[in-house]
Amino acid sequence: MPKPLVTDIDRHIGARLQKLRQQNGISASALAEAIGSTQQQVSRYENGENKVGAAQLYRMAQSLNTPVSWFFQGVGSDRAPLAVRESNAYYEKTHVADELAILESMWPRLTEPQRASILRLLDTFLNQ
Repeated sequence: MPKPLVTDIDRHIGARLQKLRQQNGISASALAEAIGSTQQQVSRYENGENKVGAAQLYRMAQSLNTPVSWFFQGVGSDRAPLAVRESNAYYEKTHVADELAILESMWPRLTEPQRASILRLLDTFLNQ
């Protein structure tokens, strides 16, 4: 089976791993022992040569006393995750109707200036 291709995210995780390990004064061999791996494999992760599996990343996070999410900070912040883009239809079916019902029940209790302000606010969101 061919080796999976390393992505920018894998390289980002590796760089963050190396940074955190060094900040904590932990050697690559000590981390490797803690996660049941080798120093060479930890170096490959850090250099972005190999992908880190989910279970291995979890063990690293536990060993370094940090949440798994820390390794992903700064990744893909400019685009929505695939799961979010694909779930719009589900969201619209389940939540939009509820939200519209809430708005519909509140709308008559608002004054005309309040309604106008809300409409302007919505307009600014849509024109961004």
